Amino acid sequence: MKIEILYFDGCPNHEPAVERVRQLLREEDVSAEVLEVNVGDASIAQRVGFLGSPSVRVNGLDVEPEARAAREYGMMCRTYSVDGRREGLPSREVLRRAIREANSAINNSDSGQPPSNGSKSPTSLFAAGSVFTAIIASFCCILPIVFALTGFSILGASALFDAWRPYLLGVTSGLLGLGFYFAYRPKKEQCAPGSACAMPVTNRSGRLMLWISTAAVVLFAAFPYYSGAVAEWLLSNRK
Repeated sequence: MKIEILYFDGCPNHEPAVERVRQLLREEDVSAEVLEVNVGDASIAQRVGFLGSPSVRVNGLDVEPEARAAREYGMMCRTYSVDGRREGLPSREVLRRAIREANSAINNSDSGQPPSNGSKSPTSLFAAGSVFTAIIASFCCILPIVFALTGFSILGASALFDAWRPYLLGVTSGLLGLGFYFAYRPKKEQCAPGSACAMPVTNRSGRLMLWISTAAVVLFAAFPYYSGAVAEWLLSNRK
């Protein structure tokens, strides 16, 4: 976890803000890198998105959620709403909540747990769907081999799947495209410009599954081109 405390020289609330942050870290038993960022002039204030002194960011996000969309940068003292009045320091409750949220996100990523909403990754769903449709699209050539090996026959089944094959492959391509979109789309980070914003945790397992699924789709989609060799090999081993 990285906590930035942005200030300018002479700000009377700089040191109290640092001490409050460190005290809460001790109370929460959380380890974090605390950086004191001295904003020297107005040009730097614009570059780093300085909302006033002191400003506290946890993993690149301002501790005040409502301030994350603010763009009023400059060399001024900052005040915070605390119990209906304005004070020069963020409240302990605001700081504690920001620290806990960041720590919870880190713990979830370390344990491999998904976000708290418990929803499945769209990337995994689209990858699985693309493999399924690719298999169905290849039934025109898979079924004759299965029937030849088992001795069964379903008249017209292969022709039916062959007719639907272009549409199924189109669905397969669409599902893969959506999977790659959700896996690699840029994240909307609420990080101030120039801040040491935490990089989002990459869903490596989801992306790996997507690429494995892509390879499987290519194999199944190309199956008609090598199905003859597969059938010949299987039937010869059956004798």
